[in-house]
Amino acid sequence: MAVLLNLDPGTLLVVEAFVLFMLGCLTCLAAFQGQRDRPLLWTAAGMWMACLGFLLGVVRTRPGLFAFSIVLANFLLITSHACLWVSLRVFRGRPAPWRWLGLGGLVWLALCQWPFFLAEPQWRVVAYSALSLGYLVAGLLAIWPEWRRDPVTVTPVLVFLGEHAVFYFWRALPIPLKGALWQSWPDFSLVMVEGLFFSICLAFGILMLVRARAEQKYRHAALHDTLTSLPNRRALFEQGAALLEQTHQEGGEVSLLMCDLDWFKQVNDRHGHEAGDRVLVRFAQVLLQTAREGDLCARLGGEEFVVVTANLGPLGAQDLAARIRYRLAGQAARFPCPLTVSVGVSCSRDVGYDLDRLLARADQALYAAKTAGRDCVRIWSQGGPEPDPSSTPVSRSRLGRFPEHPVDA
Repeated sequence: MAVLLNLDPGTLLVVEAFVLFMLGCLTCLAAFQGQRDRPLLWTAAGMWMACLGFLLGVVRTRPGLFAFSIVLANFLLITSHACLWVSLRVFRGRPAPWRWLGLGGLVWLALCQWPFFLAEPQWRVVAYSALSLGYLVAGLLAIWPEWRRDPVTVTPVLVFLGEHAVFYFWRALPIPLKGALWQSWPDFSLVMVEGLFFSICLAFGILMLVRARAEQKYRHAALHDTLTSLPNRRALFEQGAALLEQTHQEGGEVSLLMCDLDWFKQVNDRHGHEAGDRVLVRFAQVLLQTAREGDLCARLGGEEFVVVTANLGPLGAQDLAARIRYRLAGQAARFPCPLTVSVGVSCSRDVGYDLDRLLARADQALYAAKTAGRDCVRIWSQGGPEPDPSSTPVSRSRLGRFPEHPVDA
């Protein structure tokens, strides 16, 4: 840093421009490696605008180009801050505010039409700093709501924006400046070094935001069913095991409901797979509307769904299953076929806190509900032998090896 502070202004401007150009290129490349991430593209645009602005600053000392350089360079630098603000808005899924994007630059151009303003260095510093500060504050407000969702990733961006905002607030203070020429300002080298620090850190900070969001999307896709958006089989075993462990430690009880839509194959055969998909989506919505907050609803596969719920007991689980049946039956008018569901229930007081065993016992109870004529609820009772732990406990074809001890709900 000491070496940078001792460089002459022209060299500092060229170094800053080169770094910004490379940051813009790398950020743009990262954007196209993904799905053309718009936040990264806006960040690259801001870096390139700032790069051009600093290059124009090099020609300030050329005869006849001082005013041109002052006006256009600062216009680009202010607009580059606006691009960074837009990138944060776009990251949150909000539209790009085209009206406000160039407002700061237009205000700068309007002020430059006043000869006294253009000839007064202190006024230019205050105006430029205030306009840039406005976009930085807007950027802080735009990204702040994301902090609660992902504080680890968002905090560095908040820190970099806050530091840059404080720096520009300090520059905007009406402190008398020594010297009339821009390169004689006492804070020029510090401005260049701080600008380098902010540009590099913010570029990597926004890249971290985008990559963290992409990882969250990939993980969500890996753990959720594409059609119904419910947790899938993998998520059931991950989240279900955690729910069982927590409830066990708290001394509570867990119930597992296995739901199977009746005559679902006939729905597909008679009305097409599109109608079958609509039935599956609607039943997933019924589960979410009926289950309590904190209950785990998942699609096990095909037309089979699972609900894992804590602290209901057999009677509470029976009531929940009945409400699922009744609510689904109320949706029949929306479809060209009757909608019914069979439900098998197992409880930890009879089975224990092992998810595989709960699934196996609920599967046995569900098989009994199907045998009893469908559209009913069966609860597995205590007293039967344990299922074979080496088998997968959710296959209809293997139930013959386990004796069934269901009771009517």
